[in-house]
Amino acid sequence: MAELDRSLSQMDATTTIPTGSLFFVSVEDQQAASGYASKKITSENVGNQLLAAYNFNSLNTASKNVIGAVNELKGTELTAVLSAGSTTVTISNAAILTTSTVDIYTDVFGVNPEAVTVTTGQIVLTFPEQASDLNVKVVIR
Repeated sequence: MAELDRSLSQMDATTTIPTGSLFFVSVEDQQAASGYASKKITSENVGNQLLAAYNFNSLNTASKNVIGAVNELKGTELTAVLSAGSTTVTISNAAILTTSTVDIYTDVFGVNPEAVTVTTGQIVLTFPEQASDLNVKVVIR
């Protein structure tokens, strides 16, 4: 941390800034009346310091990992319609595994499947017979 406390005039191109540090750059010209020793710092040098302090390729990879994790938590949504008079509906998708967590939703409150059979690539839902079409959604995680 002591290295970060140095004044700008004491920094050079070999100064490293730890990842996650916040720093401010103030450059005074040679005519400064304050008596501070000035050092001309190019924007290229400041840019190189930023690139060294923050590995943007790693951040990009990390953000992709976060997006992947969120999508995994969100799951794969699949829909089907149980036709009036029918009792079973089959939903097929490669995301369905025997180890998957399956959440089941219907568009009619209180109507739930009486039986659920999960095999690799397929879910068979058995409902009580319905007088009208029933929309079914499953979320696979």
